[in-house]
Parts: sequence; structure tokens; C-alpha cells
Amino acid sequence: MKIDVWEKIEWVRAQPEHIRMRYVFICLTVSMIFVIGVWLLSLKESFQNISRDVSSTAEKGKEQLPDVKIPSLNNLLEQSAPLGANKKDEKTGQEYFEGQFRPQSARTENGVEDNAPEAPTPAP
Repeated sequence: MKIDVWEKIEWVRAQPEHIRMRYVFICLTVSMIFVIGVWLLSLKESFQNISRDVSSTAEKGKEQLPDVKIPSLNNLLEQSAPLGANKKDEKTGQEYFEGQFRPQSARTENGVEDNAPEAPTPAP
């Protein structure tokens, strides 16, 4: 009992509207399942490509980084190496931080901060 597609379409057209709507929703559901299935397969492939690219880029980035071990802030504070740009203002890490966190009144002398740059004189 072979049914021709055109005969089936004509048979559905002859049915009442609520039966035709059932066929529409069934066809819509089957079509959307197919489209979503294709989309999920392509999405999976895209994520696999991205993960391969990220892995290779990360490896290239590791090769470009220097092998020098960078010390932590705690290690820098524990060192007694002076902090400063010139030799006359050399301070240890502890002295520097104590100077930064002492009260404002102790930092100022005659209303001017002891480490503030001098104000420029106005041009005549």
C-alpha cells in the first residue's frame, strides 16, 4: 500500500482545520529537531576547534615568557635591599612602609610635607 506524497497532501487538505494544525505542528517539530541536531553537531565541532587553538596558543605563550622566577611581595619586604632611585634616599622596605603609613602630623614640618616637591616660583 504505497501512498503518493501528493495524495497524502490532498488528503490532509480535505481534513478539518484542527487535524491540519496537528500535521503542521508534527512537521514543524520534526523539522526543528533536524535543524537543532545539525546546529548541535556544528557547535560541538566549533568548540573542539576553539579548544585546540587555545591549547596551542597557550603553549606558544609559555615559550615566550622568561624563565626568571618573580618574587612575591612578602619576599621583597623580607629582603634588606634598599628601595629608592638614588643612593642618598636608600631605605629598607620596612623603613619605606613605616614612612608611608605614619600619621600626617608626623610627616609635615612647618606645614610642608618633608617629601613633597618644592612649589615652582612664578615667572616675573
